[in-house]
Amino acid sequence: MLITDLEKELNKLTHIARDLGYKINKPVLFVDPIFGSKLAYYQHNTNKIVIHDHFVETAEYSEVMNTLIHEMAHAVAEQNNTNVDKKGKTIRVWHGDAWKDINAKLGGNSERFHVGTYHKPEHVKKTMAELFAIQPKYPADRWERGTYKQWLSRGYHVIKGQKGHLHVWEFSADEYETDTDGKTSNWGKASAFYFNNDQVEANQPKEK
Repeated sequence: MLITDLEKELNKLTHIARDLGYKINKPVLFVDPIFGSKLAYYQHNTNKIVIHDHFVETAEYSEVMNTLIHEMAHAVAEQNNTNVDKKGKTIRVWHGDAWKDINAKLGGNSERFHVGTYHKPEHVKKTMAELFAIQPKYPADRWERGTYKQWLSRGYHVIKGQKGHLHVWEFSADEYETDTDGKTSNWGKASAFYFNNDQVEANQPKEK
């Protein structure tokens, strides 16, 4: 499926959501490599939908569309979410009933996990030489930041002497979902060093 076609479908879904009475700012669509088992995800803090590039390029149209609807339903659910805890902190919808209802109204199957014939290829770890040989497909300002290897996978490398910024997440019950739809866990912690887009430069083509 072409990215331009995917953008058109996202525009249609945005209009459908508005016709259904929801307030929605259209998410920005990214088609990029996604490591791990995920095929796509929605970032509520940046209003961004990211879909795995190999999936978009090779999967059946109906499967890609259902995934786009899945993530759009997250965008609509979170942007219209009014649920807060006793401290006034937002309780995320995740794959709860509100998401399932919106997903169905947009034409999706309301399934949390992917259903279809597509199987994500096993990730083969690239050598550093292979990562440095990757050429950019998009300008660096398409992304705000990334880890050292994320930038390499995008066709950029961190400029010598640049220092990363440590980002630490400490999250509680409303931050991530357990195996039960709509249910969250109690606490977690993660960290990574990030580099901004003005700290990188394009990889150079390999000399023949």
